[in-house]
Amino acid sequence: MAFQITYRRLAVVNMLHSFYLDKEGSNYYGLSQEDQEFRLADLLMDNRYNLMDDVSITPTPATEKILKGQRIVYRQTSTGIVLGVASAPGADGALTTAVPISGTLRLQFLIRIRNAALLSRSNLRINPLFPAIYYFTNDDTTTGKSFPSLSSAIQEVVNGRVYEMGESAIVNGNVSQAVTRTDNDAAGWVNTDDYHCINEYDRILLPKKFSYTFDVTGITEANFILMKGADEIKVLPFQQTTDLHDALLDFTGTPDGIYTLKITGSNSYNRSYTVYLHATLYQRDAWGVLDLVMHTADASFQLIDADGLLAVPTAPVFELRFASRSTYWKYYLQKGDPPGSDSNWDEVSPAPPGIRKVIISKQPYPLMQAYRKVSYAAISLPNPDGEMISRQGDLICSEILLPKMKL
Repeated sequence: MAFQITYRRLAVVNMLHSFYLDKEGSNYYGLSQEDQEFRLADLLMDNRYNLMDDVSITPTPATEKILKGQRIVYRQTSTGIVLGVASAPGADGALTTAVPISGTLRLQFLIRIRNAALLSRSNLRINPLFPAIYYFTNDDTTTGKSFPSLSSAIQEVVNGRVYEMGESAIVNGNVSQAVTRTDNDAAGWVNTDDYHCINEYDRILLPKKFSYTFDVTGITEANFILMKGADEIKVLPFQQTTDLHDALLDFTGTPDGIYTLKITGSNSYNRSYTVYLHATLYQRDAWGVLDLVMHTADASFQLIDADGLLAVPTAPVFELRFASRSTYWKYYLQKGDPPGSDSNWDEVSPAPPGIRKVIISKQPYPLMQAYRKVSYAAISLPNPDGEMISRQGDLICSEILLPKMKL
């Protein structure tokens, strides 16, 4: 007798990016769910949503074995990944898994970036202080998540800590974004909507040995204190007569887990970070890790309930939301007659050899695939593709060469 195996969705994880999804004056994450679905479907139909061409999501070796044993399948799709599981009828019309699954079972996937342009276009810190990779989970080991996003909550600004342009923090009670490099809550911030996008507080996964880079000068001694709740796990002291630029931290022997890393040093240096130390899950060539546990305390994030039954009426659909990087747009006029002035732009002097004129916008613009109307002296300008970014002082810029355009 032949038996038919029915597979049912266990979970979906969509990767979204406002570079592809935004239009001028219309932020995708601010749309209704119906309008979001319509815009994404429209882009997919026209082959204009190519995010997953630049991303690979693959199970860890341990998860590959679990998938086979538990009759779970996964596929990378045009928007992320989908997980399916062999199902069986349960009591009162419910569905359970064909192979019993523990609520504590974890499925872990490595996220790798195939195209560096994706990182240039994304609102992510360019120079992190340590080589952590991003960690996304549906359980409560990371806090403040808002379904369906798997990103951690934005935290309060810390005076003295250096924030890059684009980073987010809560400033004076408001979710804010840095419009320039800043180290205090008094200047360099604008209020913004909180769409629960990927942020620096998601970048926590580290190996047991890693290097920390100091973000200020004048530090000659420092203590690195690893805490588990109120318990002090390990202290690593550093001291030298000249400035400490970095420190190699070794927490070998510490159990895998999430900790608080407190750093104190000379000149009132004081920092605190959430870190997830793991001997095997961290991979140097990975951008991030997706870690899905079967049962969670928050029912909206669970894949199965406490009785091992599948989520009804549908499987959860999680989201990893990239925000577009905002940059100051910087144009290099190579040929033609240099135009006059425009109050919305500054001129950068001196111009490099072979360049007639360099102009830079006075305000940052979010990068996006759709065309944004930008002009200089009533002349429309092309938009940057986001692949080439640079710094001008404390600003992050997109550079555009105009070899033949006559302004």
